[in-house]
Amino acid sequence: MRVPTSIPGFDELVEGGFVENDVILVTGGPGAGKTTFGIQYLYEGISRYNEPGIYLTLEESPARTIRNMWRFNWDLERLIKEDKLRIISADRPIYEKHSYQSINSDSNSDERETTIETLIKNIAYQMHEIGAKRLVIDSITSLKISADPVEVRHLILGFITQLEKLDCTTLVTSELPDKSENFSVEEYLVEGVVRLHTFRVGGRKNRAIEILKMRGVKHDEQIHHYSITDNGIIIRKGTASP
Repeated sequence: MRVPTSIPGFDELVEGGFVENDVILVTGGPGAGKTTFGIQYLYEGISRYNEPGIYLTLEESPARTIRNMWRFNWDLERLIKEDKLRIISADRPIYEKHSYQSINSDSNSDERETTIETLIKNIAYQMHEIGAKRLVIDSITSLKISADPVEVRHLILGFITQLEKLDCTTLVTSELPDKSENFSVEEYLVEGVVRLHTFRVGGRKNRAIEILKMRGVKHDEQIHHYSITDNGIIIRKGTASP
């Protein structure tokens, strides 16, 4: 089964859409449009296919997310009221290798810390409540910041493994790795990687999209231009050079 994004020009690059229940990484620098890509994927899923969605933000507040998406005329507040969309805001989770705090803890303390396990439980609970089939995590970089560098691979592997157990097709966003890093560990662990490039030519900002990998899919291997318009992201086929 395929899950179409309905982002203009994208699905034809991946044989009609993502493989159902896969975890896909959308990576790029600041301002590349990662959040827009994720929200557009959810919005189109609700609007075209009646597939409810969950948006987990580890950085922006829900109110700011709703406000920012008005520029595309996406009424997220209406979708929330119709119980077709849930926006979950979570503090940056701490990582405990051997112990997790239960989301059902009887503690009434307001200072309880969010762990990876409580985060997954909350996502699963919200998904069950509205029958969500699409999930966006924005951004996984926050999880890496909260972990000891030695534990990063173990942390990200565990988190992605838990996401794969959920009955939904998931997009996770991340910042491009720092130049001092040899690789971004999450790129090796997910089923697919979509990279959003930004670069300047003659002082003008340009954008290009590349499918680095998509397991089980004969994906397009060229780099194409994309634009962020008043209606969201649009991919224009044609070779681009970041």
